[in-house]
Amino acid sequence: MRTVQKLAAMMGFLMAMSGLASGQTSKVESTETVRTEVTSIPYETHFELSRRVGAGRTLRSQEGKPGQIIRDYVIVKKGGKEVSKTLMYEERIEPVHEVFLVGREGYAQSRGAFTRSKVLTMTATAYDPSPATIGRGATGRTATGMKAAYGVVAVDPRVIPLGTLVYVEGYGLAIAADKGSAIKGNKIDLCYATRREALNFGRKSVKVHILKPKD
Repeated sequence: MRTVQKLAAMMGFLMAMSGLASGQTSKVESTETVRTEVTSIPYETHFELSRRVGAGRTLRSQEGKPGQIIRDYVIVKKGGKEVSKTLMYEERIEPVHEVFLVGREGYAQSRGAFTRSKVLTMTATAYDPSPATIGRGATGRTATGMKAAYGVVAVDPRVIPLGTLVYVEGYGLAIAADKGSAIKGNKIDLCYATRREALNFGRKSVKVHILKPKD
C-alpha cells in the first residue's frame, strides 16, 4: 500500500514540476532525485501490576519495537548543488511499547499501570522498624512522615527524590520515603516487616526501576 501511495505522489509531483518547467530553458542543467529519510521513534517501557506474577518478579509480556517516520523528498540540484528539497510523502508507524507484568506486592497503589523512566543498579540493604533495629525512642516514622513498613524504602534524595515510586526486583513496588546517614549515593535500604526478614536479605545488588503513573 505504501509503495502505491508513494508512486502516485511521486508521479503527481513530477508532472506538476514538468508543467511548471515547460517552455523554460536554463543554461545550468537541473536534476531531480527522490530521497527517503527515516526517523526512529523510541518505544516506552510500561509496567503493569498483575496477580500472575510473584513478589518482586517481572515478566515481559510484550517486546518493544521502535516506530518510524518515513519521509520522501524530491531533491532538485543544479550544477551538482542541491537547491531545493520538497516533501512529497510522509508515513508514521507508531512504536510498539515494551510491557512488563510485575507482582502486586509492596507499596499499595490504586493505579495498575506505570511508565518506566530509567533503571538503576544499586546496592541494597534491609531494615525493619523495630526499636532493636532503628534505636530506642524511634517513632517508626520516615523523613516524609510516612510510617515505615514493607514497601517503604530509604534512598539518597540526590539520586532518587523522596516521593518517587520505584519497583525493586526481588522486593516489589515501593515508595522512596526515607533517607539516612548511611544511605549515600547509589544505595537503597528496604523496609521489611520483621527483623528476621531484614537479616535474611543481607546486602545485594538490585535493579531499581524508576516509575511514574501512566497517563
